[in-house]
Formats: sequence, C-alpha cells, structure tokens
Amino acid sequence: MKSTIHVPALSHPQVGVVAYHRPVTRLLAFIPHPDDESYSFGGTIALAARRGWECHVICVSSGEKGKRHDGGPAGREAVGATREAELRRSCSILGAKPPAFLHMPDGAVRTVELGPSAIAGLLDRFAAEIVVTLGSDGAYGHPDHLAVHRWVSAAWSARPASRGGALLYPVFPRGLFLPQWEKCRHMLGEPPDPPAEAVGSDSFHYEVDIRAVRETKLASIAAHRSQLPGGDPEAIFPPGIVSSLLDKERFHDATGQRSPGTADLLASLSAGAEHLRHT
Repeated sequence: MKSTIHVPALSHPQVGVVAYHRPVTRLLAFIPHPDDESYSFGGTIALAARRGWECHVICVSSGEKGKRHDGGPAGREAVGATREAELRRSCSILGAKPPAFLHMPDGAVRTVELGPSAIAGLLDRFAAEIVVTLGSDGAYGHPDHLAVHRWVSAAWSARPASRGGALLYPVFPRGLFLPQWEKCRHMLGEPPDPPAEAVGSDSFHYEVDIRAVRETKLASIAAHRSQLPGGDPEAIFPPGIVSSLLDKERFHDATGQRSPGTADLLASLSAGAEHLRHT
C-alpha cells in the first residue's frame, strides 16, 4: 500500500528568492540515504565547493534501518539520528551546506507517493546549475535509489527547458557494484530490477578528475562511522569498490547527450583540481 507524503517547506538560511543572474554557481544533490553523497559524487562536490560553488544536499531517508557497526544503540530512532549527524559531518568535510532531510521511510521509499510538484518545487527553490542523483541502475539496484532516481528524473523532464541547468547521474564501471547488487538481490524482485547486466556502464558524457580531493572524499565516507565495519571507510562496500572511486567521477547527462556548457562547468573543476594537486 502506498502512502502520500507532501514534502515540507525546507528551512535553509542560505537559500532564498531565486536569482537567475546570481554570480554563484549552485550544485544540488538528491540522495536516498546518508553516505550516498560520499561514494557517488563526493569528489565533485568537494571540488565545486573549493571553487566557490554553493553546494546543497537533500537526503530523502535518514537510513534508520541501516545495520550499525559502531557499538551505539540499534533502535531505528537512534540509528536515524546518528546517520543524520554523520551526513552533516560529511557535508562539512566536503564543503557543502548543512543537508536537508525529507524523513521518508528507509527501505520503503518506493511506497511513497509524492505530491505532484514536490521535487519540482525543490528544484525551483534551489535553482542549481548542476543537479546530481543516482542513475537508473541505482548504483547497485537498491529500490530506494531507484525510486529517488525516478522522482527526480520525472520532475526534471517536466521542467520548461528555459529553466536551464543539467541533471547528471554518476556512472560507475560496468560490474563494479555487482558484489553489492548480489547482497541486495533479495530486494530486487523476480526477475531482478535492474538485471545484473545493467549495473554500471562503460559509456559516459563527462569525467571529473578528483585526485586532488581523494583524501577529502575518503574522509567523507569515513564520516559515516556507524555504517563501517571496523571504522574502515573502504569497508562500506565489498573489497575493491571504494579504491576504484577515488580518482575520477563520471557522469551521464539526463538528456542523453553531452552539453558543451555543462562540459565547460565540469572542466573548470578539473582545471582547479590540477592547480590544487600542484600547490
């Protein structure tokens, strides 16, 4: 059974009336759970913040059903509160503004029916030049990831083209997340959605060199201590995954084609990264 939730007005001191000719570039990330910002596009957020962009994160669920590895209380309320605090810490490390939370049910986001203008209203409120959210494979197929992807994509496609901006999805190497997909297999239905062959891709529209902020990205992952066995940031996923995500972040454009304007914006981050690596 689905429930309807209308996204509440978000209180954020840094976001006011939209100014389409403002000098500051904005990036807006929609994430399903705390920690999805760090491994997916944490490097890009960190570079953007260092370049003076205003970076915002909207977290759909507090991740209250996550298994705890730090010895703290395991009740859902306690886990949710801890994970929200960890996301705040991660955003601070990356240079993003304090995150906003929508408090939808962890593990059941797909059962929620949003008011028709909910996500569109947030897009208009933040008026970001770059919006990022997980792609159609949800990284590894988690149903909450897929639900958020569908909501944001539908709201974006319904916007007038005159609003401008770009919606980007992170692209992970084909098969990289298959071990995590296997762990989530019981949640993906029969046949599984997405199928194994749809996890990851070898094609992408944009690539951002994040080597200058690899330690920042790793620290952002480490901020989610409650989810890390032994406190090891590389233990968030099966072996070999995190180490593959620390040099480059790749993106697919929601339009299905590369935009010169978006490419230039992202290239400015890589150019800044090159400067940072040599200073």
